[in-house]
Amino acid sequence: MLLATVLDDTGAPVTGLTRDRFTVRRDGVELEVLSVEPASSTVHVIAIFEGLAVTQRQLTSTLSRFIGSLDDESVVDMQSVEGELDTAIVEAIEDLHARSTSRPVVLLLGQASEIAPSRLQSSQVRGRRRAADLTGDTNQIAALLREHSILFYGISVTDVPLNNLESLAAETGGHFHVIAASDALEETVSQVGHELGAQYLISLPSSSNIEAMPQVSVGDSRLTVRAGRYASEH
Repeated sequence: MLLATVLDDTGAPVTGLTRDRFTVRRDGVELEVLSVEPASSTVHVIAIFEGLAVTQRQLTSTLSRFIGSLDDESVVDMQSVEGELDTAIVEAIEDLHARSTSRPVVLLLGQASEIAPSRLQSSQVRGRRRAADLTGDTNQIAALLREHSILFYGISVTDVPLNNLESLAAETGGHFHVIAASDALEETVSQVGHELGAQYLISLPSSSNIEAMPQVSVGDSRLTVRAGRYASEH
């Protein structure tokens, strides 16, 4: 099975699409689509906080907005980062797997950080912290997310490229938003919540070998489709 998201040109989720609208191809070969149905809108999210450049008031308002964008049965757990960010993500994956939730999601609010080198020739000057991309074994993290059918989303307020985080989210069918200003944070997190509640499950024949992730389209170039592997048992 695949879990797919369809978005219009404003980034809003598109609902109500039927099986005849979806085409799945691997290496240019079209695969049979057995069924397309709405995914459960109830999700279990672990939200990780690390280096998010906002005030406490903005963060509280953002969380309220995110929770309000989910259905009433969804669960949101909070997790802070005590060590390295890659370790925190793996801990969230293990936590979701242990709970056997059918719609697990990891949401990162923020990004890794590092000490910027100081230009002053003094061992006493440490420099300021700045945003940094995810380090560590990102291939292992991606494999764990895929193995347990966990969507990875994130939002960071920065002008620093976060290519590893963006690639990690894309591999799961999720998305990592890099925004320039905290003013857009609440709207962006709300967009993620609405997206989680408006996704599709695509069933393929059991004989379909999807070691390589197939391409999913809906026959309209104005619509964006994201997709990742899905298994109800993970």
